[in-house]
Amino acid sequence: MDLYEFTLDLLHPHPHNSNVMPEALLAKLATHLEQTDRYPPVIVRPLPVEESSVSDSAGHYQILDGHHRVEALRRIGRASARCVVWDVDDAEALLLLATLNRLQGQDDPRKRAALVDRLHEHLDVKTLVAKLPEDGDRLRKLMRINDGLPTPRPPQPIGEMPVAVHFFLLPHQRTAVERRLREAMR
Repeated sequence: MDLYEFTLDLLHPHPHNSNVMPEALLAKLATHLEQTDRYPPVIVRPLPVEESSVSDSAGHYQILDGHHRVEALRRIGRASARCVVWDVDDAEALLLLATLNRLQGQDDPRKRAALVDRLHEHLDVKTLVAKLPEDGDRLRKLMRINDGLPTPRPPQPIGEMPVAVHFFLLPHQRTAVERRLREAMR
C-alpha cells in the first residue's frame, strides 16, 4: 500500500459522511496531532467529476476515512496529510463511509482502567485529561475501578472447578457427612 502526502486543499469531504465528533474531542485530536504528528493515514479516492465543485478535479481526492484528522490538521496549520488512495466506485465509497467509522471494539472497563493507571505512572491527571477522550470526572472514576479488586485468576480446567452438589439428608446422615468432612479437612 503506497503512502502519499497531499496538500489539504486537494482533500474534499465526502458529502454523505455522517460521522460527527464533539468539539472537545476534535480539540484534543488537534492537540495530539500538533504534539506528535502521529496518525493513521487518511483514506481517500480520486474525486469523482460529478461530485466536484472544483473546475478541474484531476489530482483532487475525496475523503472516505479521516475527515476529523484532516479538520484537525487544518486547525493546527498543517499544509498536508498522509493519505492512502483507494480506487473505489460510488457504491463502495458509500459502504466504506457507513462502516469505517462504525467498525470498532468496545473498551473493557477494567482493562481501560489498567491502561489509564499505567499512563498515570508517566503523566499527571491534568495531562491525561488534556490528551484522553475522557473528562476529569470519568478519568478519576476509571482510575478507581481496579483499586482493591483482586487480580483475576486464569481459567481453571473443568476438572479442577468447584462443583455444586445438591441432595437431601436425614438428620443422622447429615451428622455423619459433617463429621467425615471435618476429618478430611484436618
